[in-house]
Amino acid sequence: MKLAVIQHRPRATRDDDANTLAEWTARSVARGADVLISDPFSAESALESIGSCVVLAGDAAIDPEVHRRVAEDPPDVLVLAPASESDLQAEAAIEVAIGLSISVAGLVIVLDSSGAEPGTPGHGGSAIVLLGEVAAEALLEDDALIAQIPVPVPQPKPRAPLPAVPPLLLQRLAHHRGERVAFDYPADTS
Repeated sequence: MKLAVIQHRPRATRDDDANTLAEWTARSVARGADVLISDPFSAESALESIGSCVVLAGDAAIDPEVHRRVAEDPPDVLVLAPASESDLQAEAAIEVAIGLSISVAGLVIVLDSSGAEPGTPGHGGSAIVLLGEVAAEALLEDDALIAQIPVPVPQPKPRAPLPAVPPLLLQRLAHHRGERVAFDYPADTS
């Protein structure tokens, strides 16, 4: 099955957004996409034909406790929509996705918009990860990622331990919760 994931840079108007998404959808279909995902809200229904799916949006996508709960009853497909606030967070989210694809769900999709200012959500980093390998990764602000995915989706066997969430993402979680992260080194971060 060919899976397409559209990474989108929001436009100034809804009409411009709709036109851009329609263009990328048409390109994806022309390239043979069987299933297309352009936002986390439609992902679950779009992916139901290939297996069970869990969508984690915002901080839930990078929260180790949420990962532990999902791993208790692992889905076939996991969609992360982290709303990355910097390019570094976007890269770190892909690292987490790679780890989750060998510990929780064989197919992990990272889905994010792009083009945002630093400190605001939307720094791209969309990717399709299958069993620890990045099958497709967004290279442009607007991009259509297409990957051939086996159905049924292969699952990790044996399952690896859950990945450690990078400190950069733990700092973001703590900041959003009004907490501080405890680091394992003797530096004063105050």
